[in-house]
Amino acid sequence: MSEVNKRLVREYYQRALGDLSGMEAIVAPDFQDHHFPPDLPRGPQGVRQFFGTLLPSLFSDMRIEIDFLLAEGDKVDCHFALLARHTGEFAGIAPRGNAIRCPAISTFRIANGMLAEAWEIFDSGDLLKQMRGD
Repeated sequence: MSEVNKRLVREYYQRALGDLSGMEAIVAPDFQDHHFPPDLPRGPQGVRQFFGTLLPSLFSDMRIEIDFLLAEGDKVDCHFALLARHTGEFAGIAPRGNAIRCPAISTFRIANGMLAEAWEIFDSGDLLKQMRGD
């Protein structure tokens, strides 16, 4: 079961920066990602807004490199990095076009063969530093 859950998380990130139309197949209708802005809807629609509208308004040339996945029970931890170019204003920081690398860890809960819930941690201070070009 853990390998099936890991494949589900890999597919999520492949779709997140690609064809968002297939999210209904892997994300539960009430999926909640606790790091998304609170005004985004739950489920596939919120995922599409985050990856299809919000992130592209800040970054271009985005890709996700997965370092490794750990699975136990109904949870999968994904250790990855978002690589992108800062091309939109964020937190008062004007875009400089500089490359950023944002390592992160996402934990997903799987229920009934779909992603049901997610949490993410990353070093926001380091991300802002990279965006400012410090």
